[in-house]
Amino acid sequence: MVNMNGELPDASKIKLIATDLDGTLLNPNGEISERTSTIIKKVLDKFPNLHFVITSSRERPAIKHIREALDILNRPNTESILLNGCIIYESSGKIIWQNTLPNEFVVKFHNILNSFSNDNYIYSCEDDAVLFNKNLEREAREDFQKKTILVDSHEYNKKVEAGEVKVNKICFLAANEKEGEEINSKVDVLVKKYDLAYAYSNNVFFEYMPHQTNKGTGIIQLIKILNISKDEVMAFGDGDNDLEFFESVGWPVAMGNACDALKPYAQLTTKSNAEDGVADMLERIFLREEQMN
Repeated sequence: MVNMNGELPDASKIKLIATDLDGTLLNPNGEISERTSTIIKKVLDKFPNLHFVITSSRERPAIKHIREALDILNRPNTESILLNGCIIYESSGKIIWQNTLPNEFVVKFHNILNSFSNDNYIYSCEDDAVLFNKNLEREAREDFQKKTILVDSHEYNKKVEAGEVKVNKICFLAANEKEGEEINSKVDVLVKKYDLAYAYSNNVFFEYMPHQTNKGTGIIQLIKILNISKDEVMAFGDGDNDLEFFESVGWPVAMGNACDALKPYAQLTTKSNAEDGVADMLERIFLREEQMN
């Protein structure tokens, strides 16, 4: 179905397709359906210069099976915007842009945790999850789905201080709520000083990230790199965290199952993710002739 806001764009005018994963490209079982895989392959075969971009809060290793299901592991023009816009990878896996935490903040964070004799924290650095406590190894593998590296915190933070490594995100686990509140009250001063973003759960689990980084800022950076205008970009999403994403492209498409807050920002609406909504819209736009035959 098509929203009354406008007609379908001409396929030749679209140079980049960007899509969210959960609730959008993936079906309710969290999988790529056979129809979605088939349609995307047909579209990319027919338009080899078209960019197909996965956008997600996930890490790169956590989307490998999705890229495999879409048969785009070795296909050019299949970039990915991950960690909610913190890192942009080209098709080969090379990082072409990233937003990182200030090294000064990371070093000061380490010093605060060290004063509490707490080493229950993890640095997300490009394709690695760097941890300093072996007890976090399984949790790090499950949460980050990437290679884990166990190192000495003091030695690693010397590398951070020297600018030899960059950190995209820090996750920290407190021993209890009281410790979490005490540590976060000290870290919060730094968060405000460096204008960072953070999230927490039950005053025990904390995440610290660069501020004003989201799928929208990620897509803006990518189209700037590719020299593509926003009017040549189509984006699919379903959640309120896709709002900035939609505002950054010319052709935002809301899924049939999208939240009410997102729908007013959509230029078009497609079927739900349970009905292969992404594939349905791509087929209508890029495979019109095949549909008519």
